[in-house]
Amino acid sequence: MNRFLVQRRTIALTVLSVIVAVLTGCSGGGDLAGGGIGGTGATVASVGTVSGFGSVIVNGVVYDTTDAEVFVENVSKGLGDSAVILNLLRGMVVRVEGRISEDGAATADRVFFSSTLKGPVESLIPLGFFSKQAVILGQTILMDDRTAFHNVSADSIAPGMVLEVSGYDDELGRVFATYVNRVADSLPPGGHVAVKGVVQNVTPPLQTFRIRQLTVDYSAADLGGLSGNAPEPGQLLKATGRLVATNLLAAERLELEEEFGWGVFDVVDLEGIITEEGGVGEFGIGRYSIRFDQETSFSNLRPQDVKPGARVIVYGPLTARTILAGEIFLPERIRMESDVATVDLLENSLVLSGLEPAAVLAIETTGVTGIVSVFDDINPGHHVRVLGRQTGGDIVASVIVVTPSRNNVELAGAVEFVSEPLIVVLGIQIDTSSIPPDGFKGPGGEPVPPNEFLGLLRLEDIVTLKGFLAGGTVNWAEIAME
Repeated sequence: MNRFLVQRRTIALTVLSVIVAVLTGCSGGGDLAGGGIGGTGATVASVGTVSGFGSVIVNGVVYDTTDAEVFVENVSKGLGDSAVILNLLRGMVVRVEGRISEDGAATADRVFFSSTLKGPVESLIPLGFFSKQAVILGQTILMDDRTAFHNVSADSIAPGMVLEVSGYDDELGRVFATYVNRVADSLPPGGHVAVKGVVQNVTPPLQTFRIRQLTVDYSAADLGGLSGNAPEPGQLLKATGRLVATNLLAAERLELEEEFGWGVFDVVDLEGIITEEGGVGEFGIGRYSIRFDQETSFSNLRPQDVKPGARVIVYGPLTARTILAGEIFLPERIRMESDVATVDLLENSLVLSGLEPAAVLAIETTGVTGIVSVFDDINPGHHVRVLGRQTGGDIVASVIVVTPSRNNVELAGAVEFVSEPLIVVLGIQIDTSSIPPDGFKGPGGEPVPPNEFLGLLRLEDIVTLKGFLAGGTVNWAEIAME
């Protein structure tokens, strides 16, 4: 397990363990397990992408799956690690129900997977080197370098191919695919398809409703699992049936779904794309409202980074459909902030002052917010904050926040080279000898002597550097281990 994952897991479990300790204190140290899950500790439901195995890793937490029951489309597939390996794949959005003990150990009792959709590709448009857009069952599907492909490559997807997709709704109503699996080369006559989404535009006389751009005819569907035997606006439903025309599904079965299931949990964590901004200290991820305050820990982002289109992970207690965030952090590892030095519109790239020679690429799935909303309107002298990731040798922006010129500079990424006093991060050489002695911070933010700090650094460790821009040169003031 790499050190980044260990650090991420440590932070996640620290937050959850604090909640466990508080709950244990309030209950007199008794059994806190709820929602039908047995055991001692705080109960937890985690919704996010599978990022690794060796048990199962979701939202930076490693869950022991020795005794976990695995469900796929609400059908039990067996128990334990073997069931996990046989039925789950990287990139799937899953729900883990389990427990976090007071010592921080995470144990899964159940793991659920339900795909976002399964159906034939209607159209396919290359959006650039890194990304593609497909339409499946009337749903717009975005795929890029973050998508995990199974039994198919991005380049080999073709119209008519039947794909299973899992992912997140974005701020424009599209589905960003974290997982794509080829089921078949074509849909056989009368073959079944399925789609999951929020019910809209219910028309009782016609017995239809819509999921995004798809009309669902439920006149012949089994409605036994729905209260009132009818779909309602705002419900999350899985519709299974047959395509009878483009964008028209004749449903045979409608199943009510909930992102966090129907259990009662002490704490939840949710990964998703911010779909809307609310009032002060509030934003939305799909059907959930996220609230934050002065007690919320922003681990690798700032409150001003919380913008529609940003993909975040939130930890905290859940009440109805509101999560009071104890921690918010980015799954992305890279942050860069400075004034723009140059912009290359042909390559869709920019270079930041003081952070040369690193070039940041903007692709079709990159969100641009702030005083401009499209990449082409970014000019030298604008101040930008880039949240992104590294793909091969390229730095790819997920979100670019644009503001008027400022002199603060920030750089966060993996260490590529260390030779005291020099380090290299994202190809940028940093001379740490100019950083004041009290500017070296170890894990947890505690000051560390410079020589000790550099002695602790290992390749691939994530560090954050902060400084100020003066005449195109950065005066570095602080370096911290994440």
